[in-house]
Amino acid sequence: MHVLVIPSWYSSERKKVHGTFFIEQFKALKESGVKVTVAYNEIWPITMIGKINEKRGITLKEEFGLTTYRYKDYNYFPKNPIMFKSFNRRMDKLFNRILKEQGKVDIIHAHSCFWGGIAANYISKKYNIPLVITEHTSLEHSKYVKASYKKHIFKAYNECDKLIAVGNGLKKELSKYTQNPVSVIHNLVNLDLFKIENTEHSDEFRFFSLAYLEEGKGMELLIKAFSNAFTDNKCKLVIGGDGSIRKSLEELVLSLGSEDKISFLGTLDRNQVANEMAKCDAFVLASEYETFGVVYIEATANGKPIIATKNGGSEDIVTSTNGLLIENEEKYLIEALQKMRNNIHEYDAMKIRNECIERYSKYVIIDQIIRVYKELI
Repeated sequence: MHVLVIPSWYSSERKKVHGTFFIEQFKALKESGVKVTVAYNEIWPITMIGKINEKRGITLKEEFGLTTYRYKDYNYFPKNPIMFKSFNRRMDKLFNRILKEQGKVDIIHAHSCFWGGIAANYISKKYNIPLVITEHTSLEHSKYVKASYKKHIFKAYNECDKLIAVGNGLKKELSKYTQNPVSVIHNLVNLDLFKIENTEHSDEFRFFSLAYLEEGKGMELLIKAFSNAFTDNKCKLVIGGDGSIRKSLEELVLSLGSEDKISFLGTLDRNQVANEMAKCDAFVLASEYETFGVVYIEATANGKPIIATKNGGSEDIVTSTNGLLIENEEKYLIEALQKMRNNIHEYDAMKIRNECIERYSKYVIIDQIIRVYKELI
């Protein structure tokens, strides 16, 4: 079976951590015996003209152990729906190069409609190849999707052979846009990377949080709640990730006088994330909206209990075994932080990890995906 995977975003020279979860799934598919070829339309902002020292056009390279074709070029029609015709033409050229060099494609699997799923639908219909779309993004909460783009996205939702959401909250949203039935297959977690390494709890309790530091991730709420929850320095909050509001978050920490107990780590690669998960006592993310929430799963893979606000994705993940699910308000977050600190010994690291393995290991998720492929071939 030859599967052409089309991610909407992916690792690049400027954004090396982008698409990490896609890469892990593609590698797991390959390990299961599926022939996987990656086709990525690497779109450069037109504002970067003269600043990128890379060759435009199609490239072929083995990346992360995966045969990867890229079409590198600028978006010459930003914010104009005509750009989709341009992207479709690029994907057509990529597809024909892949067909010539890698052979017949049995299934196309696109990840997110914007941009990849739209072009994937064009190729699927032109060459009569079954199309699976896994949606990872909410249109209701995306700041990049203009109203004029939605008809292209809805068309892909309605015309694909299988539409998958990564969580039940996202499934509910997608069902508003299409008559196509929506299935749920969660993201997988690389359990080889995230393992139980530390079950001892010292007097200094360490909370870890990780996200892009942007509006909607609940970092302001978390910082305020943490500052009010603990008056001494025996509890620490370590925040991983970077983004446009990092400076304002650091200023907030200073204004609250919490610089001795709240620190920022900046951007972390996968190994660094695993290391921080291993070092913490508990993980917390007070995000306003998540389609799934891979970071929660990574924490539980380490046997660490989690605190999550109800955000659409966390409801699928948090159980009585692995943590606390709360309303998105400061008073509830303060209570949850204190409760987690005071009752940490009630959580069983091995039970948390075993539950994670049963629900999110690559073997479980890949088996579900391959069953979809077989149904369509």
